[in-house]
Amino acid sequence: MKNRKCRTPLSGVICIFCVMKYPLILIFILLLSSCRDYTPRPTGYNRIDFPENKLKQYSFKNFSFEYPDYVVIDTVATPAKEELWFNIVYPRYDAVIHCTYLPISSKDLSKAVEDSHQLAYSHTLKSEGINHIVYRNEGAGVSGLIYEIEGDVATPIQFFVTDSIKNFFRGSFYYSTKVNMDSVAPVTNHIKEDIRQMIDSFVWKND
Repeated sequence: MKNRKCRTPLSGVICIFCVMKYPLILIFILLLSSCRDYTPRPTGYNRIDFPENKLKQYSFKNFSFEYPDYVVIDTVATPAKEELWFNIVYPRYDAVIHCTYLPISSKDLSKAVEDSHQLAYSHTLKSEGINHIVYRNEGAGVSGLIYEIEGDVATPIQFFVTDSIKNFFRGSFYYSTKVNMDSVAPVTNHIKEDIRQMIDSFVWKND
C-alpha cells in the first residue's frame, strides 16, 4: 500500500493530516512560536483637546491676575475677615487650584513661606522628587516659588507669590479623583502654563 502524501498549494504550510499523523510536528511548531521575542506595545492614551485660551481678569481689593475663561472661580468662606479663600475649578478635567490670600507683615513672611514649604513637602512619601522654580518680577514687586512635585501624587504643582511686605498668595493644584499621572500629563502641563500666566499677570493693589 502506498503512503499517503501531504499536498498543499501553499509552500511551507503544514496540513491538518500531517499534524494529526505526527503530533510531534505540532509540539515543534508550538516550541518555535514560544521562542520568538515579544515586544510589548506602548500604552496609548486618548488625545486631549484643549479649548482656546481666552483670558479674563480676577480682581480683588488687594490683587488681580488673569485666568482662562473656561474655568470657574468658587469663593470659600474664610475664618478671618482680611483673608480670601477661593478655588479655580477645571470641570472638564476634574481638577482644581486651591487659592489662599493672606495679609502679612514682614514678621509674618517667614512663617507663611515655611507653611507653604511644609504643605509641598508633605507629599514626599509618594513623590519621586520636587523641583523648585524661583520666580521674580521686580517691576511688579512679585516674587515667589513654584514646586513641581513629580510622581504619582494628587497635587503635581504648588506655588506662592508675595511682595514680602503686605501680601502673600498661595496656590495648590489638585486632581479631585485618583488619576494615572502619565495619562493626564498633557492636562498637568496645560494647567502648569495657566499657573505661569496667572503668576506673570499678578498685580498687587497696595494703598
